[in-house]
This record gives sequence, structure tokens and C-alpha cells, in this order.
Amino acid sequence: MKKVKKILISQPRPQTGRNPYTDMEADFGVQCDFHQLIKVEGIGVREFRDQHVYLEDYTAVIVNSRLGIDHYFRMAEEMRFNVPETMHYYCISEAVGNYLQKYINYRKRKVFFPSVETNKVEELLPQIKRHS
Repeated sequence: MKKVKKILISQPRPQTGRNPYTDMEADFGVQCDFHQLIKVEGIGVREFRDQHVYLEDYTAVIVNSRLGIDHYFRMAEEMRFNVPETMHYYCISEAVGNYLQKYINYRKRKVFFPSVETNKVEELLPQIKRHS
């Protein structure tokens, strides 16, 4: 059996010295190489409008990352769209839901996410059906 000597990690190198990768390097004697393989870039307003997506037609948004939240509100601002207070947000995790506080007045009635114990996306379906 071959011994693992190098591991490729598809993200930028963590800024702090305290992370699981440095522990892994010390404990197992492996070398971790960090390379950002995925780069997410937002599209422009013109390109977005060409897709005939109108933000005012929607009463809820499903977000799965902080970056998705950033791009949604950036696009709304560039399109001069005031996101209504009644908008519902369905988030993939509580951390993503809490990140919404950066952009909205956070209320439990507007932000939904799976319970912390299971953190499964399937738990969002009953909530989405309840607030149709």
C-alpha cells in the first residue's frame, strides 16, 4: 500500500496558523498544497436582464452560501431593486442564515434553515410548503 505524501486542497491557504491542515501535516507528516480551483464571479446587470429574471416576481429566495447572499444583494442594488421586508429566505445552514444580518433586519419569521442537530436540506421542504 502506498503512503500518502502530498494532499491537494482546493481552497486558498488559511490565514491563521490554527487550522486542521497544519495539525494533519504535523501528525501524519504529509504536505498540504493549497490551490484555489474554483472562482465564483457574479454576472453583470445586462447579462442578468437578458435572462429575463425579474427580482420583483419572487417572494422567497433559497440561498446556499454567503457568497450567494453577497451576489444577490449586489445584483439587487445594481438593478436599483428594493428588497421587500416581506421576502422569505431559506438557507442551507444556520451560519448562512445568520450572515443575512449583514443585509436585512433579521427576524425568525423571514429566515428559515434546518435544525442544528441534523442540518439536512430535506428539512426545508415542509417549511417551504407551509409558507407557499
